[in-house]
Amino acid sequence: MPVIKYDYLARPHLDNGKLVAIYRPIISIRLGGNHKIYPHTINCLVDSGADFNLFPAHFGESFGLNIKKGKKVTHIGIGDVGITAYEHPVKLYLTNYHFNTTAHFSYDHKIPLLGRYSFFSFFKKVTFDQDKLMLTLQY
Repeated sequence: MPVIKYDYLARPHLDNGKLVAIYRPIISIRLGGNHKIYPHTINCLVDSGADFNLFPAHFGESFGLNIKKGKKVTHIGIGDVGITAYEHPVKLYLTNYHFNTTAHFSYDHKIPLLGRYSFFSFFKKVTFDQDKLMLTLQY
């Protein structure tokens, strides 16, 4: 079974005035749609609490998506706050693996997220190893 492993990435966090590192399962992907590919890698949080892939709208606009032409959806997050997004077919490219899926693009969201139904479902096993600070994707 092919495997892709990613080390968690450290992100700075201010805790009571002290700067500390928070390690997160962030992976670099390439994103495509409309027969084009976004010109840069995108660092995405692999989020077991997210149902769907969610990206800031400018990523889709950069390869020609008319964001508001997609199916309109509402994402409910922390504190039951809703944001509007628009669903589009996309292709996700990882190191040695790629697949067609959907992504939701929002003008109100800033952090690229990879979620359970439109990302995790393309793998036989997704393992978050907090001790080793490693994410393993088996496909």
